[in-house]
Amino acid sequence: MFESDRQELLESSLWKPLDKCLGYIEAGDYYDAEGTTRSPYYKRDYLPDTEVEDWLSQSGRFATDARCSLRVLMCERLDFERLGFAMSKRSFLSAETTFGLPPEALPILNLHRGQYYSNIMWNDADDNESMSSIGKPLELVTPYSMTLMRIPAVTIKVPQMMELGNFGLSLTHILKSGTTMALIHGWNMWTNTLPNGNRVEPHHMKIEKLIKSTHSLWTHPLLLPLVFLREHLSRADMQSSKLSREVQTIERNLGIERTGRLAMIDIGVTDQMKQLFGQEEKRTGLMSELTSASTDVSNVTRVLKWDKECIQFLHQVKGQIDKCHGRSAIALDSELSSLIQFMYCHVESAGNFTGFLHSRLETELNVVRENPSLDKNQRVC
Repeated sequence: MFESDRQELLESSLWKPLDKCLGYIEAGDYYDAEGTTRSPYYKRDYLPDTEVEDWLSQSGRFATDARCSLRVLMCERLDFERLGFAMSKRSFLSAETTFGLPPEALPILNLHRGQYYSNIMWNDADDNESMSSIGKPLELVTPYSMTLMRIPAVTIKVPQMMELGNFGLSLTHILKSGTTMALIHGWNMWTNTLPNGNRVEPHHMKIEKLIKSTHSLWTHPLLLPLVFLREHLSRADMQSSKLSREVQTIERNLGIERTGRLAMIDIGVTDQMKQLFGQEEKRTGLMSELTSASTDVSNVTRVLKWDKECIQFLHQVKGQIDKCHGRSAIALDSELSSLIQFMYCHVESAGNFTGFLHSRLETELNVVRENPSLDKNQRVC
């Protein structure tokens, strides 16, 4: 991207540090003198903007004997159209520099549509080295090899949808030490209220649970993107269930039997429909409900299609890393591959389900539109 575009966005964005809207997650292990893992280390806390640089440098109260495999800075998104951060511009730039985030990160976080991007910096002199050193304590990596480290960078921004979230991830990963450094930015990272006033679980809570449950994968570069997408999918699952209940309610009001809903048969005009058609206000309300539900289901289906494509993208990134570095330890590689496959199957199934819901709604809309008791001027197109 052009640096002038990035600078313009830096200047136009909203930078406003807020209490309890910025925080971090750290995860890693304690090692003994021989480099053997003793016990896992995990910490999550709020972070005042004035202490961001201390946290980035792991100094002062943030110093630890543990070797962190994951260092994640999580910032609440402010505003809607305008890109806003609950942190200062100085803190953002410090994180960007310390983590080595790609310059494309900021413009991608600004998008309302979904986008994913990867950039892997290779070093030809180090091409034959395998990923078997992933997770090795940093001091066991020689100074020479440190200059040859390859750093994959991945940035993901999900499509904006209030019920599913509006958040993005940008990370870099040091393959030699197995260290991932990332910024996650979005609505409801720490807050629990949607713009419409509805309550929701903050993203950091689900992300934290997922990270804690995958200790064996903390050193893998693609764990955090998969955790990020899993949180997005969990929101999509909840929204799909909600929409399914709404569709069932509409169908009950239309007098459609369960067998008709499941078989997708030609439902025809039921007695309930005839009664509704004779009452203009109720008929108009019915059409509005059907159209609104159809739009909502269509939007979720579209987002799930994007999630599926993003999982395919991460699979391709894994292939690039494997090709140039060799596969990681067999158990680690098998576990991650299984996770990718599970998520792919899950999102495909979820997309099929919402697609089925949409087909049901379209069938019902067609029946209502084509009802012969409505004259041409009354039909809703």
